Amino acid sequence: MVTYTSKINTKANPFLGRLSLRSLVAYTPNLWLWGGASLFGMFVFVEGWPTFQTEIFSKIPIFGSHWIKEAPAVEGEVEE
Repeated sequence: MVTYTSKINTKANPFLGRLSLRSLVAYTPNLWLWGGASLFGMFVFVEGWPTFQTEIFSKIPIFGSHWIKEAPAVEGEVEE
């Protein structure tokens, strides 16, 4: 004998457009890789800008001294 149900037996699957939770988890390693490469590329691009040198790059713990500029003393000038 066949049993019938009065309502459709479905399960809600969370999604946003074509992006579901399962596909987001599958894309996570690629998103990390591309995000890190984009951030690295941005830092390479702005490395020569003085604002980024003083505000961001000079505060890096080990390599920050590379971007700190100390002007040499001019001859005949008296230090106080």
